[in-house]
Amino acid sequence: MKSKILKFGFIMIIIHLSFVICHLVLSPVPLLGAKHLSSAHAMSQASGDAQPEGVFIGVFREGAPRNMNYIKKFVEKADKKPAMIMWYQDWAQPFPAADAQKVIDYGAVPQIVWEPWYWSDNNKIKLNDIIAGKWDKYIRSWAKEIKAFNQPVFLRVAHEFNIDGYPWGVINNEKNPDLYIKAYRHIVDIFNQEKVKNVKWVWCFMNYSYPDEAWNDWERAYPGDKYVDWIGIDGYNWGTTQSWSEWQAFKYLFRDQVRRSKRLWPDKPIMIAEFASAEKGGDKADWILDIPGYLKSSMRDIDAIIWFDLKKETDWRINSSKKTLAAFKEIMQDPIFLSSGSAMAVFTPQPFSAGEGHLENKQAVAIRAPGTVVIDGSLSDWDKSYPLTMQDISYFKEGLVWGGPEDLSGTAHIMFDDTNLYVAAVMNDKIPMVNNKENQNVWDGDSIEVVIGLDPTADPNRSRFGRKDYQLGFSTGNTKGNPPTIWNWQRRRVPKGSQIVVKKNKNSLGYVLEAKIPWEFFRGIAAPAPGTKLGFDIAFDDADYTGERERQFIWNGDYYFYKDPSVWGIIEFK
Repeated sequence: MKSKILKFGFIMIIIHLSFVICHLVLSPVPLLGAKHLSSAHAMSQASGDAQPEGVFIGVFREGAPRNMNYIKKFVEKADKKPAMIMWYQDWAQPFPAADAQKVIDYGAVPQIVWEPWYWSDNNKIKLNDIIAGKWDKYIRSWAKEIKAFNQPVFLRVAHEFNIDGYPWGVINNEKNPDLYIKAYRHIVDIFNQEKVKNVKWVWCFMNYSYPDEAWNDWERAYPGDKYVDWIGIDGYNWGTTQSWSEWQAFKYLFRDQVRRSKRLWPDKPIMIAEFASAEKGGDKADWILDIPGYLKSSMRDIDAIIWFDLKKETDWRINSSKKTLAAFKEIMQDPIFLSSGSAMAVFTPQPFSAGEGHLENKQAVAIRAPGTVVIDGSLSDWDKSYPLTMQDISYFKEGLVWGGPEDLSGTAHIMFDDTNLYVAAVMNDKIPMVNNKENQNVWDGDSIEVVIGLDPTADPNRSRFGRKDYQLGFSTGNTKGNPPTIWNWQRRRVPKGSQIVVKKNKNSLGYVLEAKIPWEFFRGIAAPAPGTKLGFDIAFDDADYTGERERQFIWNGDYYFYKDPSVWGIIEFK
């Protein structure tokens, strides 16, 4: 999103200040007994149990949890109970034990967005004052009260620090993220001094920083692994409700931020801590219907999502229209969405998700061609090559729905000789050879993509392409005037001397692709010597009904393989 779109600060202040009337009247209340989730300590003993596979669903509804009827009405509409109930508190209030107990009794886990300001006086609290200890008494009172509460509580303190709307924001504190870190750590340290064991700390940034400057990069404000239990990301599809906004799919709001977070902090679970969509500018129902597909493919590292269910600048609610409500209710029937508060309270992610296959460091083999290779699509001269097969859901890294092996799967082969690099594939595809695109757009249809690093001494952990890194696209064409073609993005051309042939399978439920690229195209690089190992990855792209790419299999990396060599596997030339 362009910088001019990123005026979240002022708008988010309006949203949160609207909660003042509802929340300023809070007063201390006695602890309630009765049914509750077991204590955090007891739950930690159970954390060795099998973790649920899916995404926890949560909700913010203004007025809840003080009035749990708001949650009941949400459940009536969504036909799904939330695992987490979230709400906001400023620093003029004590820990709301009675409200938190209502959430526990309901079977969910409470998340309090603990905002270090007074809603009645936005400038009363400064980060430097927190660091200097001027608010220790208040912070310690919360620590003691939460410890006595002895139930799990998520605290999201000083959230969205990378926008300009809050006094704790980096922009309002000398543009120095270290001040934010010191204040955040000071708060957590007080809880640790009080030996509070039942808090999960959610460190949360806005998906886009405003202003978009190096000093305001959210990564620079990370307090450290000892101070963070969950990574939180907030973001909204504003559609065209604002002069500066545009329609954005759920994927584009969060995917890159989630990927970066997981690579930086692989052991931390990730929640989309606030999100929703406007109606204006697109189809909100379709926007919602796409979410499960993203969560099952390129966004598998998301562990929880919290819907912001409020009508304010625009109608963020799940029932902003009948069509929208029907869509939300439909996705809530997907078993990927989890409602267990007790499971969420003790959740720890697997060290690496299925979406991060690059960590397996897979290896492929390219053999020297046994003789002359004729590019004719028959593959009669490939019988000695080593197959690279992708046919199960672990390779499904991008798209909304995978219909099984007959929808997309296949086997690729790589060979070489002193003159050429050869690529072949036998593909299963129920609607084959759908590619109407040309040149740099060949990825957006039925195609094969190959990335290879031709410098064996290159750093395997580099995150950007070097001079000897190449991405090649092999388009099937469409059998209707757009022929098969090969494209290289780095040199922005069809490789001189290359050849490609694509033929439908006999049953018309797939195709065979065969191609060659001369080594001399790669800026004079010679054929690799026997035993050479190079960075390598390959993807199968599939377009069926829309004429554009709808799903993608990736052998080793993730959806960012075309930019990030660190996620590639290895190919050995024998």
